[in-house]
Amino acid sequence: MMDARAVSHLSDNLLRRLAAFGEACRHRPLSKQATEAMVTRLIDAVACAAIATRGAEFMRLKAAFSDAGQPCHIIGGGQASLEHAAFLNSFLIRQQDWNDTYIGRNGGHPSDLIGGVLAAGEHAGKSGAAVLRAMAIGQHVMLDLCDTGDLLARGWDPSTYLGIASAVAGGVLFDLSEAQFAQAISMTVVSGNILMGRTGKVSSWKALSAAAAVRNSLFYGLLAKNGMTAPDPVFEGPYGFTRHISGDLDLELDPQRDRTGDSHLKLYPAVYHAQGPIEAAMKIHRRMIEALGGTLPAIESTHLDIYEFALRYAADAPDKWAPQNVETADHSLPFLTAHVLVTGEYRPGSIERTLHDPNVRALAQKVTVSASPDFSQVWPKQTASRLTVVAAGQTFSEEIEAIIGHPTRPMSQETVLEKFMTCVGEPSQAKRWAERLLEFPRLTSITEAVTGP
Repeated sequence: MMDARAVSHLSDNLLRRLAAFGEACRHRPLSKQATEAMVTRLIDAVACAAIATRGAEFMRLKAAFSDAGQPCHIIGGGQASLEHAAFLNSFLIRQQDWNDTYIGRNGGHPSDLIGGVLAAGEHAGKSGAAVLRAMAIGQHVMLDLCDTGDLLARGWDPSTYLGIASAVAGGVLFDLSEAQFAQAISMTVVSGNILMGRTGKVSSWKALSAAAAVRNSLFYGLLAKNGMTAPDPVFEGPYGFTRHISGDLDLELDPQRDRTGDSHLKLYPAVYHAQGPIEAAMKIHRRMIEALGGTLPAIESTHLDIYEFALRYAADAPDKWAPQNVETADHSLPFLTAHVLVTGEYRPGSIERTLHDPNVRALAQKVTVSASPDFSQVWPKQTASRLTVVAAGQTFSEEIEAIIGHPTRPMSQETVLEKFMTCVGEPSQAKRWAERLLEFPRLTSITEAVTGP
């Protein structure tokens, strides 16, 4: 068992490095640029959560887990215990599949940890600046993890990495000692490995996996704070994480490196890999209408060229050509392409309206998807796709080099605020809530920023 007195006694080098990284970063203020990047990502995450508060799945979960009088608040209103608030907040941020993403060697959603950070920060009575710093530290760990190892290729979900990153962020807010940091991380690593569950027919687990990982990591942080010890080694050795789960992890973990602007935001509420095809389909829809007399012609064929990674998660099984639920449809390149070509739009609620539309479903069957060697070679530095449509004897083609929200084509804070206003709905309420979030770095209490107007 791990010696609780000092991390220098740890035999696991990677565990020691992660604990030391959290300790090195916890008191370092964020720069003005880094603060703005994290506030932008906070607003984006809360926007995604706000629109999800109206969903039936969240209503069922809130009824089961919220509890008035508990110390933590749920995004948009309501109270719960630390663990349940972290779980519900994380579910809200993830449920619409509109929050950020990151693609290194592995993919993941760094902002999935924000729901837990908000709950832990409120539970610990931390200021807005301290919560933003914990967010930045957790995101840094998540991105470094995504840049190495073979987690996805071995069949494990990105939420496995998320739990580790959340354990570090939570440890910062719980004021864990360096040794306690290591214990919380070790407990998460030894117990938090989640199988890939978002391919083929996608289910509610798409959002629940992140929520479970975040909730559990914070629970382990409280165990560590109260003297519980954990395995050492846990990453290394014959039964370790790197041998059986991730493969070798060559983590950079440089406290001087600024990673606050490295995650990719989403303009459209759909799987990241469909962002480019959605934009291309919108352009082609308009071009067809203009070129062919103001009415949409019959489409004869549709072909999408994209990087190979996208096929694994968004064109991987027959379910993606004939989705039966929203979760599968918003992870489907064929369905999303067909939807936009037919309707010319894509916004919250779009899929619910056309999931069983015979015209959209018939066109989805005509969409072919293939991996372009050229696009695959430049992925993820570029997120290229090319959509080619034949209609009324004419060929229409659009190529997108980088997705809106990719670091080479970033979404501005103004665009994110527009997204926030759309998600909250009522303009005066949205304006007041946005103002609180923009003031987040200067707040002594974060409760009102979490609950909204």
